[in-house]
Amino acid sequence: MINRSRQRGLSLLGWVVVLIVLAVFGTAAFRMVPAYMEYNTIRSTINSVLDDNKTAMMSEHEVRGALSKRFTINQVDVIGVNDLAISKNGGDVTVGVDYEVRRPLFYNVSVVMHFEDTFNKTSGQ
Repeated sequence: MINRSRQRGLSLLGWVVVLIVLAVFGTAAFRMVPAYMEYNTIRSTINSVLDDNKTAMMSEHEVRGALSKRFTINQVDVIGVNDLAISKNGGDVTVGVDYEVRRPLFYNVSVVMHFEDTFNKTSGQ
């Protein structure tokens, strides 16, 4: 006689549920990773422009031009330089990013990622 109270492990139904959950999370991660990588490119591009010593002397239009060139080089297409909030007060430059990315997951279910950040450069940096 087998004592069933001593058996351990997942049943076939348990494994099916685990695999379905893993497939859903794996698909979501697969859809989300490119958006986060692109945001990281946007962030590093803005920081590289703001780290330039000439940025404090640039006008808002020139900062947009420098960002536009770097966005083109880095193939950033999810957001344009006209979507950025750029303000200049004396030697201080502030660049604001606020956008969202929607990626279809399956059927009518989508993953929405919202990216919002503010980058500053003060004339003392």
